[in-house]
Amino acid sequence: MRDKTMSQDTLIVWTGRALFLGLWMGAWEWIARTELLPPAFIGTPSKFIRQFWISLWDGSYLEATIVTMQATLAAFVVGAVAALLVAMVMSASPIIGKVLSPFVDAFNSLPRVALIPLFIIWFGLGMTQKVASGVSIMFFIVLSYTIAGAKSVDPDHVVLARSLGIPRWKIFTTIVIPTAVPAIFSGLRLGMIYTILGVITAEMLAGGEGLGTRVSYYSNIFDTNGVLAVLIVLVLLASAVSYVMSIIENWIGRWRSI
Repeated sequence: MRDKTMSQDTLIVWTGRALFLGLWMGAWEWIARTELLPPAFIGTPSKFIRQFWISLWDGSYLEATIVTMQATLAAFVVGAVAALLVAMVMSASPIIGKVLSPFVDAFNSLPRVALIPLFIIWFGLGMTQKVASGVSIMFFIVLSYTIAGAKSVDPDHVVLARSLGIPRWKIFTTIVIPTAVPAIFSGLRLGMIYTILGVITAEMLAGGEGLGTRVSYYSNIFDTNGVLAVLIVLVLLASAVSYVMSIIENWIGRWRSI
């Protein structure tokens, strides 16, 4: 009975989403065709959806997506590993955490877009500067979530472990880290999405063959429909990545509960 109710709820949710999307796109199409708002400014759904499908089937979007995702995955791995290592050091040693916290906050406050010209100067126009742009976002998101997760440990558990004579390092590995896992995966999921945005921004400014370069190209020639077609790809890509990360997070959650 419960499964049947959940299935009905899921059907209602997806029907509602489809209905909302259909009404939204229909209203958008009507506004563009009646020129209530200039189509050159807002685009026309029938045109940019058609352009999306054409570019999808001819493989041009696939090639651009592969280029963008290569930089994104590299930035994800480098940023996540670096952030986890730094977070573990800061969490394991409160003194080091207090020393580094002001510097972490200062660097995190820097606007990433303003750093991209520096990355171009330092690393050139290739893959490396895009990875650096993604890492500059990924690192601080995962670092913040990991530290927050480590601080969420119940102090009573730590006090009890110390009273039993359990070594500090074992407390950290068996209590602190497992407690922080949900927060870490939340940071990884959010960081992955923002890393894509960071790489896209770098491509828009530095060029190349990725999705960001396509957005920049269509913007420069004032092709609103072209920009919106690429944005569809970005929405689908970010949604797919978030979905995969959620599956991994749920799998880890079930594994921890065994």
